[in-house]
Amino acid sequence: MLSNRFSGVLLLLLASYTLGSTGESMQGDVAPLLEQSCMLCHNEATVTPLNMRTLGYDLSDSDSFHIWERIYDRVVRGEMPPVGIPLPDDVTFKRAMDSLKHALTQQSLQNRNGQRVALRRLTRLEYAHTLHDLLGISERDSNALSLTLPAEAETIGFNTIAANQGISALHIKSYLNAANRALDLTLDYGPKPPAVVHKIDYSKSGYLAFAEFAQILGFGIVKRLEDAFVAYFDAGATYMFHSGTEGYAVPHAGSYRISVSAYPYQAETPVVLTIYRGRSSSAAASLDEIIGSFDLETQRTVEVQAYLVPGDIIAVSVADLETPPGIPVNYYDPKINVQNYKGEGIAFQSMTFEGPLNETWPPQGTQELLRGVAFDDEGGIVLSKEPLEHIREIVENFASRAFRRPLYEGEGEIYVGLAKPLLEEGRPFLEALRLPLRAILSAPSFLYLNNDIDSQKEFVLATRLAYFLWRSVPDAELLQLAGNQQLSDPEVLKLQTERMLKHPKFDRFLKDFVGQAFRLNELRATSPDSALYPEFDDRLGQAIALETELFLGELIKENHCVDKLIDSDFTFLNRRLAEHYQVEGVQGQHMRRT
Repeated sequence: MLSNRFSGVLLLLLASYTLGSTGESMQGDVAPLLEQSCMLCHNEATVTPLNMRTLGYDLSDSDSFHIWERIYDRVVRGEMPPVGIPLPDDVTFKRAMDSLKHALTQQSLQNRNGQRVALRRLTRLEYAHTLHDLLGISERDSNALSLTLPAEAETIGFNTIAANQGISALHIKSYLNAANRALDLTLDYGPKPPAVVHKIDYSKSGYLAFAEFAQILGFGIVKRLEDAFVAYFDAGATYMFHSGTEGYAVPHAGSYRISVSAYPYQAETPVVLTIYRGRSSSAAASLDEIIGSFDLETQRTVEVQAYLVPGDIIAVSVADLETPPGIPVNYYDPKINVQNYKGEGIAFQSMTFEGPLNETWPPQGTQELLRGVAFDDEGGIVLSKEPLEHIREIVENFASRAFRRPLYEGEGEIYVGLAKPLLEEGRPFLEALRLPLRAILSAPSFLYLNNDIDSQKEFVLATRLAYFLWRSVPDAELLQLAGNQQLSDPEVLKLQTERMLKHPKFDRFLKDFVGQAFRLNELRATSPDSALYPEFDDRLGQAIALETELFLGELIKENHCVDKLIDSDFTFLNRRLAEHYQVEGVQGQHMRRT
């Protein structure tokens, strides 16, 4: 009976909870419960460690707060009072618990400056995606900036547990430096760089011709044809056929279209052409990022598009081919070369670069940031009103997008005011603008998710939804619905969730989740021993990660039952991965449901 009574009272409490009184009124509401029930055990004459006659009611005192918090929890859980101790009537009991809960909640909010849960900071990955979406800088640049921040602390394998996220002086310094660099990339645009086409004709390559001629010196690892040079194995191709050896240097950062013409040589089955991106240095070339993989059955021209920066190099190579005997171990032996080798290879004809490809100029992110400012043909800015008015418009628009909510009254002027002294000194417009923008990109409202703000619950919902499914800021549609107080409508929320699941940004969630949950973000941290696992290469490693991402995405998008994680009749394969699993009938290098 006692248990049923407590359950009924608790349900009544939860169903009819309203804000009660605090302070002295809490004492008046709680005292009857203490006198009629609790004081029988918890007084100065008992041996229990808690004497409620001397317990203070000032919840701003941390010791008192924690004692009252424990009292509330034990009563709600039915642990107190013990069996046999009389209880007050339901009305008195409800009033006491209602008042105590409200007082504890209000004090907790006050202790957290209105925040109900622990503040969660953006992870490095979320920071990168946010910079990309806010400023329009490339994913490669934003990822590089995020890696300058301190590494995340992990809890049970995940880095999004707010209670264990720290903040330090090193974090603050890193955020300021990253904000400066991000603004450099966004505001330093200048005249539009021309799109240039540069073709490397391998049949005319002096470097490859020397390598072929130098076979008498033991360097004969390529074979000259009339219209191409042939490569037979990966280790030789990647450093023989990269763009740096042919004198091509990326002139400007941007997106480039890269075309490669080639054909199979002495091959009866498809051979695989791979394209790598890497970096060059005075010491050596590093090529470890595969950006394209294609089957060759006849002569064809393949194409990829990649973001390149000065110092990048592109290399073409072969995969899955038998290495000529004695090579590469002994390719410095002058008696060994590939001139008369009868195995399969790829004849590379040309590699063409076109770019940088800029559909708009200045870049879209720059135009969105500098809203209200015009641009001349040389990339200069044209102001149509007072500089401070332009700065106010830019800052208020950007701060609202960066903070994922409307600004509070006077909040924008705090940041605008940072630019005034520089303008008064006669400093350039962009220099004055950078200061408030940098402050926004290092502000708590930007670095922390805005949770549990009662007056802006719709924007809180938009933020949580966007960082859950997209790992980035809400887009304009989400913010508009939040501003119209429509997002929390169940039907609207369902439609928006379905829209977000179909958006390309959902791939960010998939990659991040499987990277943390299944440790795939550590896949390239080590390399399997080639002697023990000769079948492992870059393409297989890439396919293994993609299989998991695509499979989980299919489960979510198609709403499959969770048992598919254990017993499924499909997966995602390409020819390379299918061969590894000994699955027949899969052709081509593209991943597909199988």
